[in-house]
Amino acid sequence: MGGGREFAISLDGVRDKNVMQLKKLNTVLFPVRYNDKYYADALASGDFTKLAYYSDICVESIACRLEKKEGGAICVYIMTLGVLAPYRGLGIGTRLLNHVLVGV
Repeated sequence: MGGGREFAISLDGVRDKNVMQLKKLNTVLFPVRYNDKYYADALASGDFTKLAYYSDICVESIACRLEKKEGGAICVYIMTLGVLAPYRGLGIGTRLLNHVLVGV
């Protein structure tokens, strides 16, 4: 992969209809099982939780939680960020992280 060839990366928000993609990625990427609260927080974070697709294959996700602090400030907490092993080193994780940082 990579090697100077063009590849298409697209981002999509996580919603009720595609939250199973996030669950499948988490099962493969992480040695823990996340509860319903994790997924409810991820869905509630809106644009801060994303799936990344490499040529229409779901290969990465970032899931965030919004936390309200004293004084009303909202903080973004990154709960998980993971990419399938064959797709690492292509800059997809950087793109997702930058998406969240720009949104903050």
